[in-house]
Amino acid sequence: MIKIISVGKIKNKELIKLIEKYEKMIPRKIEKIEIKDQPTIDKINIEGDKILKQIKREDFVVTLEIEGNNLSSEEFADFIKNYEINKEKHLVFIIGGSFGLDMQVKKRSNYQISFSKMTFPHQLMQLILMEQIYRAYMININHPYHK
Repeated sequence: MIKIISVGKIKNKELIKLIEKYEKMIPRKIEKIEIKDQPTIDKINIEGDKILKQIKREDFVVTLEIEGNNLSSEEFADFIKNYEINKEKHLVFIIGGSFGLDMQVKKRSNYQISFSKMTFPHQLMQLILMEQIYRAYMININHPYHK
């Protein structure tokens, strides 16, 4: 199973539809968990505590961070393929809120990925992540979706 933990609620109905579209096409169960975002950076530890409560000890945690590893879609597909080989662990992606991720969450991370040096809204990042997960599965089966 793949779990996506995201800080903040997605309110845009069109964005929700697109995320759900990709979720349905991904050949693995996706569990999405929304964590309430905090109004100030002083309370980012509250977000961190709530995120960590959703993670099991054996989970493989991937945080989305600007400082993370930049992967091509093919490299990300290899990353997903390696997860498929080691299915005993759940793959957990974490998307931070407007203040980023609490340091305790970063310390728990097994791997850090950056989709860009740019900052994206967490709602849009969830869509981008879902599309890339779908693309990874398509690359791994040599489907023409990825050109």
